[in-house]
Amino acid sequence: MSCIADTNCFVVSGVMSSEDAETRKARRMKLPIVREDYLVDCCKRQKKLPFDSYKVEALGGVSSMVTVRVKGHSAVHEASGMQDTGHILEDGKGIYNTTLNMSDLSTGVNSYYILQIIQDDKGLECYVFRKWGRVGNEKIGGKKLEEMSKSDAICEFKRLFLEKTGNPWEAWEQKKNFQKKPGRFFPLDIDYGVNRQVTKKTRSDADSKLAPPLVELMKILFDVETYRAAMMEFEINMSEMPLGKLSKNNIQKGFEALTEIQNLLCSNSCDPSIKESLIIDASNRFFTVIPSIHPHVIRDEDDFKSKVKMLEALQDIEIASRLVGFDVDSDDSLDDKYNKLHCDISPLPHDSDDYQLIEKYLLTTHAPTHTDWSLELEEVFLLERKGEFDRFAPYRETLKNRMLLWHGSRLTNFVGILSQGLRIAPPEAPTTGYMFGKGVYFADLVSKSAQYCFTDKKNPVGLMLLSEVALGEVYELKKSAVSSHPMMYMVYYCVYMCMRVPVHMHCLSW
Repeated sequence: MSCIADTNCFVVSGVMSSEDAETRKARRMKLPIVREDYLVDCCKRQKKLPFDSYKVEALGGVSSMVTVRVKGHSAVHEASGMQDTGHILEDGKGIYNTTLNMSDLSTGVNSYYILQIIQDDKGLECYVFRKWGRVGNEKIGGKKLEEMSKSDAICEFKRLFLEKTGNPWEAWEQKKNFQKKPGRFFPLDIDYGVNRQVTKKTRSDADSKLAPPLVELMKILFDVETYRAAMMEFEINMSEMPLGKLSKNNIQKGFEALTEIQNLLCSNSCDPSIKESLIIDASNRFFTVIPSIHPHVIRDEDDFKSKVKMLEALQDIEIASRLVGFDVDSDDSLDDKYNKLHCDISPLPHDSDDYQLIEKYLLTTHAPTHTDWSLELEEVFLLERKGEFDRFAPYRETLKNRMLLWHGSRLTNFVGILSQGLRIAPPEAPTTGYMFGKGVYFADLVSKSAQYCFTDKKNPVGLMLLSEVALGEVYELKKSAVSSHPMMYMVYYCVYMCMRVPVHMHCLSW
C-alpha cells in the first residue's frame, strides 16, 4: 500500500518492518499504522472504527524506538545479545559505556560508534562490545564482542576511546579538558533515567478518578506516537538519540553551535572561504550532538530558524521523557502522570458563562485573512500551576493593561509548559529566529496563535493557552525587529488589524 495525501491509515499484513520506505513515510505523515483486520471489522460493522486497538504498536510490533533494559546506571545494547545476561561494568564512578557520533559534511561522513564493557551477571567474565555504522542505515557497519579479563577489558576500552575521539577516557569521564578533535568522534550524553522512580501498577483508564474530559486530555499529552512522529519529522536519528534518552546537555551544545552559525552568517569581517569553513565546522558539531539522518551545512536563514524551533521542541520532549519515561518499563496510570505535572486542571462545563465567553472570543478573533481553515472549540480546561498565582500577584496590581491573549504550541510542548510554565529561550540559544528576540509570545488573534499548533488534516486536534497577561506599557512595532527596540519596555506589540478584548470588559472567575 502507498501513502498519499488523502490516506487515513496505513494497513500492514504480517510482520511490519520499520526500515520499509512506506512505513517510514507513514510515520512522517503521522498516519496510524494498523493491522489488516481493521478493514475487515470496519466492513462488518459498516462504519469507521477507532484505530487504537488495531495499531501494530499495541501488539508489540516493530518500533523505531530503541528498547533498553536498564541495570545499575546504564543499559547493555541489544545487538550484543547480552541484554538479559549481562550488565555494564561500573568501577567506582566510572561507567564503561559510551555512544560516539561523527558528522563531517565536507567528506560525507555521518557515523556512530558504540563501545561498552559488559560483565556477566553471574560471574566475573567481561566482554568488550563494539558496534559501528552509518547513521540511519543499519545495513552499513558491523559489531564485535570479545571476552577479556576485567583489567584487559578496561585497557582496551580506554585504548579504543582514545583512538576514536583523540581524548583520554578520563577527560570525558571527569568532564574535564575534553576537546572535540577534527575528524574524530564525539561522545553523546545518554540519559537512561536511572534516578526516576518506577512503580508497578495494573490500573486501567476505567479506574481513573479524573473527569472524562481530563482523561482524554492526558491520553493526548502522553501519546508516545505523537512524540515519536515529531522526532521523525525533525529527522532525528532515534537509534542514537532514542525518545526516552534525550539529553539536556546535547540540546544545549546544539544551541551553542547554532549561535556560532548565527554569528558567522551575520558577519562580513572574515574571508569568504574561511567563513564557509567555519560554518561547515559548526554544522558538523551541531549534527554530531544532534544526530540526524540527513545532516547538511546550515547556511540560510530559514534552515537556521527551523533548527532553532527544532531544539526548542526537543527541550520540551526531553522534559516529558524525563517526567514520565517513554521507554522505561513503567505502568504509571493516567492519574500518576497527571500528578507529575503539578498543575491543577479542571474541565469547564459547556453551559457555563466562562466556556461560552471563551467560545465567542475564539470565533470573533479569527483573522479575516486566515480563510483556508476554521477552528472549533472542543473542551476548555482551567489551569493553575502550583505557586503561579502567588508569583503573578505582585504584577496583577502594578502592571496595568491586562488582556486575555492566545498562545499556541505543538502538542509535544505542552507537558513542559504545564509542568514548568512558559519559558524564554535559554542564554545559549541564538537571538535570531524570533520576530522580536527572545521572549514569550502571545497574540490577540486566535488564528495567529493556532498556526503554531502545527495541526493538519490527519491530526486536527491541537492545544492552546488563553492567558491573562499583564502587559504594562507596550512599545508598538509594525514589523519584525530583533534588537532595535528600547530596553525599558517589558512588552513589544506588533500591530495588526484585529480585535482586542481587555480583561476588564468581562468579569471572569479565573
